[in-house]
Amino acid sequence: MAYTRAEDVQIDVWQKLGNEGWTWKDLLPYYLKSENLTAPTSSQVAAGAAYNPAVNGKEGPLKVGWSGSLASGNLSVALNRTFQAAGVPWVEDVNGGKMRGFNIYPSTLDVDLNVREDAARAYYFPYDDRKNLHLLENTTANRLFWKNGSAEEAIADGVEITSADGKVTRVHAKKEVIISAGALRSPLILELSGVGNPT
Repeated sequence: MAYTRAEDVQIDVWQKLGNEGWTWKDLLPYYLKSENLTAPTSSQVAAGAAYNPAVNGKEGPLKVGWSGSLASGNLSVALNRTFQAAGVPWVEDVNGGKMRGFNIYPSTLDVDLNVREDAARAYYFPYDDRKNLHLLENTTANRLFWKNGSAEEAIADGVEITSADGKVTRVHAKKEVIISAGALRSPLILELSGVGNPT
């Protein structure tokens, strides 16, 4: 899977919408903390792989890198010239806040094992034996439910879930609810919970 972040202007809009502290600059340390980039090899660099060390982490849990099968030769050079002739610039690192342009971007990849890196490999498997961590397999999060209080200070109290047998249950949070259902499912859960447009 491609590993690319949103543009800085897209992230900065979050603060303009009233979310103080949610800017590209404020979030960059967290991006760096989550990422474990394997630098491209010399042959991958020759094929067009490039990155900026200032905007890539090397000690986080999520492994990122370029595939060993990255095409070599002059294809990326020819593509870059073609795009530049059309007014599309070269971008050294799409994860630096500016995405518009041609780039050979990295993937979520464990380079040593040559397998796709995902949330389970990065964040679950290393900690699956913890006593305070419980995984509900074959379960879908439907929506959040809220503590009683004003809409301005809405605090999630738990999650409504559906198990594989179709049973709908409410799971209450002891401390907090963290939504981490990906780029498509997280907004859907929020909307079905009354945040934004539920239709």
